[in-house]
Amino acid sequence: WWLPRQAPLSRNHFPGAMDAGDGLTAEQLRARIEEQRALQATLTAQGEDALREIGEAEERQRLRRQLDVEETRSSHLGAVLYSRQRRRRSIDRDEAGALPSEESTFAKPKPQPTPGALAKTTTSYASNVVKRDFVWEVSGLSWLEQQLAQEGRECTSSDIFHVHPNDSDSKYVLVYSPRGASLLHADANVCDESSDWDIYKFRDFLFFDENLRGTLALVRGADSFGTNLCYRFFVRDARGDFRPWGEARRVAVPARDHVACFVGGPDLETEAKGLFGLTFEELLGSEWVVDDSITFKVEVEESVVFSHPSAVPQIRLGKADVTFEQKTPSVEVPPSTLQADLLSLLTEGRHSDVTIEAVYGEAAPVTFSAHTNILSQRSDVFAAAFSHEMRESATRTLTVTDVPPPALKALLHFLYTDDFDEVQKVLREEGSSGGSSSSSGAAASGGASSGAAEQSIAQLQAVLAAAHKYGVLRLLRWAEGQLCDKLSCEMACSLLSLAHVYGATELERNCLAFMKANMANVVKRAEFATLPPEALVKFNMHCAGIEPSEEEPGRKRKRDDE
Repeated sequence: WWLPRQAPLSRNHFPGAMDAGDGLTAEQLRARIEEQRALQATLTAQGEDALREIGEAEERQRLRRQLDVEETRSSHLGAVLYSRQRRRRSIDRDEAGALPSEESTFAKPKPQPTPGALAKTTTSYASNVVKRDFVWEVSGLSWLEQQLAQEGRECTSSDIFHVHPNDSDSKYVLVYSPRGASLLHADANVCDESSDWDIYKFRDFLFFDENLRGTLALVRGADSFGTNLCYRFFVRDARGDFRPWGEARRVAVPARDHVACFVGGPDLETEAKGLFGLTFEELLGSEWVVDDSITFKVEVEESVVFSHPSAVPQIRLGKADVTFEQKTPSVEVPPSTLQADLLSLLTEGRHSDVTIEAVYGEAAPVTFSAHTNILSQRSDVFAAAFSHEMRESATRTLTVTDVPPPALKALLHFLYTDDFDEVQKVLREEGSSGGSSSSSGAAASGGASSGAAEQSIAQLQAVLAAAHKYGVLRLLRWAEGQLCDKLSCEMACSLLSLAHVYGATELERNCLAFMKANMANVVKRAEFATLPPEALVKFNMHCAGIEPSEEEPGRKRKRDDE
């Protein structure tokens, strides 16, 4: 250690020191020296006591940390005990375990058939199936390899999630290895000995073959009971849609005489590794990575086996039941075609009595042959335009100059079908015809992915504005919900302005919460400085913990109960 040079200390720095006096005798000086030595002895003793007290304080601090760990473990064991007690009570109530057969004297009486009824016996093997979706986002993807190297591993893992509510062992994690390397996401010895619960809790997810290699894997907590699984992996693209990676796989995990984990993944059994066959470098520039983040989803269906072969002579999982139902007519009734018929009136222009002309920007005008009775019934704004003595009513042509043709087309399709899938279909088709659709995984670039995402948001903004203009509340709320799912640092300010203008209260609330959580990144953007003063006031109120009033003086909003 290096210390800076200091001036020598004088006697005046210490308690009891005094200026030397020329009038003191030798005896008086000796007496003063003895007093200082006695003081030094006292201070030395007090310093040793203080050092001992520091050691005791550090020991108390260590014991408090150890107590925290023990209390956490006790809480975990308590949760396990509670789960097992619930399992015991379910067995006592004959809701689980080795249930009596239909022929048993303990079985409930069979319902008696009614005259003219048809008896049917059903054996169900899906009554115990539970489904759970889990979404996991990995951000800072370009730094992942370097960070994992510092951690001494080749993969990262998600937090623990549960699937079956009645089985404490029905717990899972997702594991991602950017190079398709080892899936050992932690050291078993470190987990067992760690006093940190965030490390200790992963000890049950390490009982599998250490030679397994893969890019993405689902790991079930170790136990010895059997279970039945169906799982499928998805990856989110630049438009925010989840695309499947591989087919759904259904497996029967057998019971064992020792605890072990189940591990499943799209490329565990293939020689080539990588997401959709891409190298990690290709992946970073693909449509699957947005803002240096990648998002996975796994769908898990599980039917837990609560009995072990060593405890019962025979396992039966089918649940039998007898029902009595009236004979249904043998005449096959065709499905409804009302929605398709109404839409064909618009797309084919049959029996139309009004022309909707979209004139927007420099693009060529687009016309739609529509029907006043349908539009008037579905929108009060259209009804007013057709009922009053206006130019539109006289010429049977309604010219729209402030709505892009794709958004107007989506609005009309919704008015004829009341189907959001039709809206999405129109937006996809119009986006593809504009030449800006996303490329496939192996050939897409980061710029194309970003452009597709921006186009999707722009389309939804236009649909929201059109729905607001024509008073179509249901479509407005749908577009509002879609935009809430696409919030980002780049779009938060523009979406807040949009929500403020069109009275989209849920979108406004989500924008304010997102901007507050990501304030450091949002306030640096140029768009933040251009926010309307009213929107800035709402943002400041939200940051201060005051929720802005949903109804502002002098501002008209559509009623939700229209």
